[in-house]
Amino acid sequence: MTSLYAAIASYIGSAHRQIAITGSGGKTTTMVGLAAHYAKIGHSVLVSTTTKVHKPSACAYHTDYTFTDDAIFDHTPEPGSRTFYALEGKEKALAPALAHLQRLASRYTVTLLEADGARGKALKIHSERDPVIPPTVTATIAVFSLAALGKSIREECFGCPDSEGLVDIAYLTSYLNNPDGPLKRARGRKLILANQCDRVDKAAIAALRASCPALSILFGSAKDNTVYYSEGSRS
Repeated sequence: MTSLYAAIASYIGSAHRQIAITGSGGKTTTMVGLAAHYAKIGHSVLVSTTTKVHKPSACAYHTDYTFTDDAIFDHTPEPGSRTFYALEGKEKALAPALAHLQRLASRYTVTLLEADGARGKALKIHSERDPVIPPTVTATIAVFSLAALGKSIREECFGCPDSEGLVDIAYLTSYLNNPDGPLKRARGRKLILANQCDRVDKAAIAALRASCPALSILFGSAKDNTVYYSEGSRS
């Protein structure tokens, strides 16, 4: 099957300069996999956040360099290298100042920013505070998990504590088109990644694809680096 990360990079094209990854259900896995892909084809890659992420001691980012302070400004990235940068926090790594991220963006050919948090949920309805997407972002990947199908909305959707019922195709269609859903504040080239497609049947993928003809959705598995269906080049 087609490489998911190659397909994402192909869709984003020349807008790869600063990529925000938002939503739920696979953001970190997507960021790590996409960083590996871009490094493999010769880019210098910065991996960071505008919110909070797991510390490198608790998550395998597979970067070549790790910085938690201003020492990163003395570092010269090589082609094909990956660098992690986030501030030291008590429980998680914290977002650097946006001005620092903007300054560093000119040193790396690709910057990947995890710009959202969902506490491990498959879906997310955003509040007024998030996602945090800098004005310098040139592409946005909005992630959600199809593994939520058939499960409780209350349990699977962060930001929906009072919602009743089960996640079905009608709910996901409404969710993807919700102004506070995965594409909230998206900038630049926009792509929705329907993750964990290995957990649902092809009929569900076809039904959701048919219900959202105006959206650019790539159906795949971030963990397996596999594409199940791509909507092509809609923007």
